[in-house]
Amino acid sequence: MIKTLQVQDPLITTYPHHASLFSMLDMDTRSRSWIYHHFLLVILHHNDEGGYGLDLCSQYYPWHKFKLPTCPMLITRVYEREIILKQWSLQDFLVELIRKDNYIYFLRNMPDGGKHEVFITGFDSDRKVFLCHDFWDGFYGEKWLPYDEITAIEDSNFDTEWSTDYLNGIWAIEKTDEYKQPSEFYYETVLQFTKEDLLDILKEYVGETDHIRTILRKDNRYLGSEIYDKMTEMLDMQKEGMTNMPFAVHPFHLLYEHKQLLSQAILEFFPESSLQERLEELVSEALKLRNLVMYMNEFIMEQGVYKKYNTLLAKIEELKKFECSIMKQVLEKEHSSELNV
Repeated sequence: MIKTLQVQDPLITTYPHHASLFSMLDMDTRSRSWIYHHFLLVILHHNDEGGYGLDLCSQYYPWHKFKLPTCPMLITRVYEREIILKQWSLQDFLVELIRKDNYIYFLRNMPDGGKHEVFITGFDSDRKVFLCHDFWDGFYGEKWLPYDEITAIEDSNFDTEWSTDYLNGIWAIEKTDEYKQPSEFYYETVLQFTKEDLLDILKEYVGETDHIRTILRKDNRYLGSEIYDKMTEMLDMQKEGMTNMPFAVHPFHLLYEHKQLLSQAILEFFPESSLQERLEELVSEALKLRNLVMYMNEFIMEQGVYKKYNTLLAKIEELKKFECSIMKQVLEKEHSSELNV
């Protein structure tokens, strides 16, 4: 028997928790509304050694937390590994969940001894394989893996900051046509995303308002346009303290995917050809920046040379200025239209 659940091409793939969530969502009006509420801001966290990470942030509290359990299009249940194994083999339990139209997400043991998230959307009971989604050779996609390669780790708590609020146990996820009850979660996050919501996000991003920014700063996080200066600072520390080590590509890939999503949101409310051209250029520049980092890393790995490092810093500054100019253009356009009413 073969059963596979429907998945979409994910809008965001930077991290497994992005790709898995977006793979399940139908890109209808309600999904886009929820996505725009929760993924149009960018925040940066860092440590004292130059390590840093970027992620997408909500306009609603808790801004920086994992979004899957509060998504109104999905119903999530978490099963403890120990309870499962008292009555089932893990593989039989996963098959039964998929039979009942549950997507599955958890931390699995890797063949090399490590651990990583796995998103499972199907099985073939004759071949005894699961349809798994993860990053294969650096790119997100699907692969059939034998049953015996899919085992859950004993302690499913990550140590990293970003993972402390998710992936405890085996997650079973169902799609739903009905929103969750308002009393369960922040019901405003499922209301229609409006032009005013977009403008509030842009104001927060460029620093015209600082409600979210001020509170996140207390937790050593940076928001919106200010992330670029902090990125440069962290890259300088890495260059000095991590000789011959490549730079992480994830932050630059996230910037690229964020510009794609941001462009879609802006054009829904400001569908002007001149603005569309500028947004396409913004996405193109973010992609070039990501590819530049990949190119630099090849030289670092092969020759131990930080080639084009100053070009990298200049491109980061250019992207910041270009992005802010577009956001301010939108804000000024709306302000002018209000004055003319």
